[in-house]
Amino acid sequence: MKIWIKYLAGIVIGIAFALIAPTRNDIFNEAVKVLADLSIRFGRYSLYPVLFFSFTIGVYELRESRSLLKLGTFTSLILIITTILLAVTGLISVLVRNPSRIPIFVEGTTDIEALGIVESFRQLLPTSAFEALTNGSFILPLCIFGGFAGAGCAVDKSEAKATLTLFDSLSRVAYAVMTFFVDLVSIGMIALSINWVFEYRSMIASRVFVDFILLLLFDLLFVALVLYPALIRLLCGKINPYRILYAGIAPVLASFFSGDTIMTLPVLLRHTNESLGVRRRISSVTLPMFSIFGRGGSALVVTVSFIVILKSYSSLGISFSDMVWLIGAAILISFFLGRFPSGGTFIALAAICALYGRGFEAGYLILKPAAFFLGSVAAAIDALTALAGTYIVGKKWDMVNHRDLRFFI
Repeated sequence: MKIWIKYLAGIVIGIAFALIAPTRNDIFNEAVKVLADLSIRFGRYSLYPVLFFSFTIGVYELRESRSLLKLGTFTSLILIITTILLAVTGLISVLVRNPSRIPIFVEGTTDIEALGIVESFRQLLPTSAFEALTNGSFILPLCIFGGFAGAGCAVDKSEAKATLTLFDSLSRVAYAVMTFFVDLVSIGMIALSINWVFEYRSMIASRVFVDFILLLLFDLLFVALVLYPALIRLLCGKINPYRILYAGIAPVLASFFSGDTIMTLPVLLRHTNESLGVRRRISSVTLPMFSIFGRGGSALVVTVSFIVILKSYSSLGISFSDMVWLIGAAILISFFLGRFPSGGTFIALAAICALYGRGFEAGYLILKPAAFFLGSVAAAIDALTALAGTYIVGKKWDMVNHRDLRFFI
């Protein structure tokens, strides 16, 4: 059975159970949250070994073929282009659709983690390189460690031969373990979807977010069915882009209901390798880059959310200069969300409100009940970005082995 069907079956079971479950039972609600958290942890559990060993081998092979710098530059260009496109898409959609205002209700300040750009730079180089292996929420230090290891192996190939053989073997073993965990996440999708429905039911109870929800869902569908198919067709030539995006069903389902980019990364690794046929030397390097820096979905959602906040507080609208500032700030902040695999979108929105000032410093609070939904849409778009971007890079480097649709996992 294909993975996306397993995930969808788990989601359907979870939603059906949530509709008849006792939502007012605090003990039951807490149990669901615990199970959902355990499901996310389970999905992340197998990632670090395969990521470290595969990233090291990938960097070594790319450096040997003298394509590491070119691939890194091209991947960065795709990251920037997609983030700009997504932010502009969000801006245009909210201006055209003009969703209804959200009533301003009184709510005290809430504890929310700071964006912490300085702290992000500090974590890039911990006091010991082995500390990078223990940070389960920020994979960039691990990638840096793996990159140095791969580059070190390229310095003296004869001395590193045994290490490369060992790392390649460990990478394959870790990948085999990861496939087991990716399959079993389908069971965890039951708890994740139950918790998601509980959150959604609480958000929709006031009926003030209906227009806002519909707008974000429209943006998600537009990106999946129009924007990225057009981008794939433009950059990859005469291929069926929907065949590529079909491979993203399982990652999108996992990301939408978990809101977690790290949990989604193992699912993306399997589908880019086994469905799309992208060589592992490409996907093992580009997918982590997209997971860390390719948070254009957050840029889109933050852009839409901030304009909704402005319109809810005032009927004066937003000037062109403020639009340009918003697009630039949303894009820039999205590149620093790698430390936040979940909840980063709402943190970015709080940072935008603080930077804008003018009495809107606490404006993000009116969207607090919808914070989980912001993260769901952003994570789903980011999963599509990683999948499409990795395929485009692999196609440009002629590192894609075409596979028939019936062989997709």
